Amino acid sequence: MLMEGFTPWHIAEGLTIRHGPEWVRRRTMLDVPLHSAIAKHVQGICESCDTFTQKVYNMRNHQDEVTKDLEKELNKWAFDCMGLIIFSKKFAMLDTELIYSQCDMSWLYHSLVKASEAVARCESGVRMWKYFTTPAWYSLVKYCDNLDNLIGKHVLEVEQSIAMCTEKDKVKDVNPLIGAMLLGEDCMSVEDIATLLMDMLLIGVNTITSTVSFLLYFIAKQSRVQRLLYQEIENITPEINLDKVNNLKDKTPYLQACLKETLRLAPPIPLLTRILPKNIVLDSYNIPRGTLIMMSIQDAALKESNFDDAAKFYPERWLSGDSNVRHEFASISFGYGARKCLGQNVAEIMTTLLTIKVINGCNASKLSSI
Repeated sequence: MLMEGFTPWHIAEGLTIRHGPEWVRRRTMLDVPLHSAIAKHVQGICESCDTFTQKVYNMRNHQDEVTKDLEKELNKWAFDCMGLIIFSKKFAMLDTELIYSQCDMSWLYHSLVKASEAVARCESGVRMWKYFTTPAWYSLVKYCDNLDNLIGKHVLEVEQSIAMCTEKDKVKDVNPLIGAMLLGEDCMSVEDIATLLMDMLLIGVNTITSTVSFLLYFIAKQSRVQRLLYQEIENITPEINLDKVNNLKDKTPYLQACLKETLRLAPPIPLLTRILPKNIVLDSYNIPRGTLIMMSIQDAALKESNFDDAAKFYPERWLSGDSNVRHEFASISFGYGARKCLGQNVAEIMTTLLTIKVINGCNASKLSSI
């Protein structure tokens, strides 16, 4: 998910795609700060999940159906959570209906939505934007510039805090992620940090929104799955603290199986691209180093040779004794190896917390109406 695919906004911002030791070093320096950012804002993420659950409850009609666009509310929820993790700020977009106002929070979200729409247009059909400026490309550059400026403003605020703070550890406490990038041994410029955070925000919000949308859809379609999930999580304390979050995935094996099955059937990024670092032989074909290859992870996950009843949503396949027998590349929604998704833990924690809150906030019969 995060920082996985190569998309037009890299070109729009002039981002240099780095490889080798430099790329590994800069990626590694984000691992611990990203985990610290999640730990710092667990309670805030839970509050956003509660706000979303209550909003869904209020949106229902007399038939217990959600008549409005649930995906838009999920997008706002993901934006609020990512805002906490990246910027250590409570955006509260779920509480905001007017998203075109000129306040920074609203304009940041509006620009993210418009940039995402432009990316979708650029990535579909004939990519004429490679040859001349199309309306979609113009829109992408415009809203990426807006995002870059607004995110850069937040980074500058943290940089100013560093200049005014006598103890560097206190700055990291204020914003673990941005502070680490500004204070690390391989410190980054404000411009590079803004570009990296824009990438994380764009990819993170959209992929997590897609994953949760499909997860709730698959759960809502099967009452059997709903009952099993409810039985698993009904004894989990609603007030989830940091210690419980660290062990949450271990305590919810069926929920994690549902998430894996959702990602298998509907991966947010169905294709992965890689540039080969060395010559390889693949199915009797000699492929030289430097070749750009594309892996269709969705096609692999839907093959009957890899999964029985591959088109069926069946979480139990991940719990059976045969789950370790299948090919390890049969379903790799988060990628694999050195470029495996940096935000996997972020996505799994956010999705797990929201699903628990939604199911605990609804009884089994009402959940099927969502």
